[in-house]
This record gives sequence, structure tokens and C-alpha cells, in this order.
Amino acid sequence: MLTTFALFLLSSAATAPVGDAAAAAAAEPNPKAMTASQIREHNSKLERKHPHFIRCVRSANTGTLVARNVSCRTNQQWAIAERVGNDEVREIGDKMASKFWDFERAGR
Repeated sequence: MLTTFALFLLSSAATAPVGDAAAAAAAEPNPKAMTASQIREHNSKLERKHPHFIRCVRSANTGTLVARNVSCRTNQQWAIAERVGNDEVREIGDKMASKFWDFERAGR
């Protein structure tokens, strides 16, 4: 359910001010469809903390020493992914925890 909500937030369009330049600036970019040079050009117009600033993260492929995965997302998308991931892990931990453990008897 949380994943569905996050996808809804990612896919919902931002309300843009009137004007072509303002609409282009307010529209959230699609980093997966952009090349590295387009990302650099886009980021040159924004400060690092802006929600539409694109960050790319490299991670090692499992089972290989050479190949790398590159994931590019906006700051806003990274924040949503982090929040959803933390919520899902917390939910799983709560479901796995014993509901009948008596901390007072255990001496804690």
C-alpha cells in the first residue's frame, strides 16, 4: 500500500505557474530518459537542495567486479524512496516482533 502511495506521489503532476518558462522550470524532469549531458545542463540551473535537482548513485552489480548500476533520481524521488523503504522495513519489523514479550519480567 505504501509503495502504491509513493508511486502516486511520483506520478502526480506538479502545479505549474502560468507561462511557458515557468511551466518548464516547475515540471519535474524524468532522469531515466535523460542523458548525462542533459542531466548536467538541468542541474546547472538549480541548487543542490532543490527538489528537482538530479542525483545519480552508482552501486556494484552483485557477482561482478566491473559492472555498475547507475540510478538517477530527483531529490524529491530519493526522499520518497527512502521514506517508503524505511516505512516498509519498520512495518515488517513490527510484524516479526513478538507481541507477547514481557520486558518487565525479562529485567529490562
